[in-house]
Amino acid sequence: MTNLSEHYNNKDFACLCPECRGEYKVHLGLVGALEQIGTHFRKRAQILSAYWCDAYYEKLKKTSKRSFHTRGKAAHIAVDGVSIQELFKYAETVPELRGIGLYPKENFIHVDTRPGDPVRFVKEGNDYYPLTADKKTKYGL
Repeated sequence: MTNLSEHYNNKDFACLCPECRGEYKVHLGLVGALEQIGTHFRKRAQILSAYWCDAYYEKLKKTSKRSFHTRGKAAHIAVDGVSIQELFKYAETVPELRGIGLYPKENFIHVDTRPGDPVRFVKEGNDYYPLTADKKTKYGL
């Protein structure tokens, strides 16, 4: 086990599939952003899913678009006792987090350190939509 920061190690970011046996990649900017979130809420951000190996991605894939999870730049997270709306709003203040998605039914958010312009989205059913002003209101953001 390799410590990546005060609260996270390589196992926290490892792929969940049995085929790669815990393979992982992680962008250190993502680790720093998660530490910042934990400091703000005074609770460790729980990583529900982070790196996805190619085999795992192929099983999950619903689009031909490459996921930032396969590059070690994304995670699905939650914080005990913190609503996903509050978590989402705070994540928007963390400069390293360029991609942020709300998963209301699953009760977590997606965060990533993609390059370029910020992207905000919401998952509704099996589809992903841009987070418009109407959707922000709908989801309490």
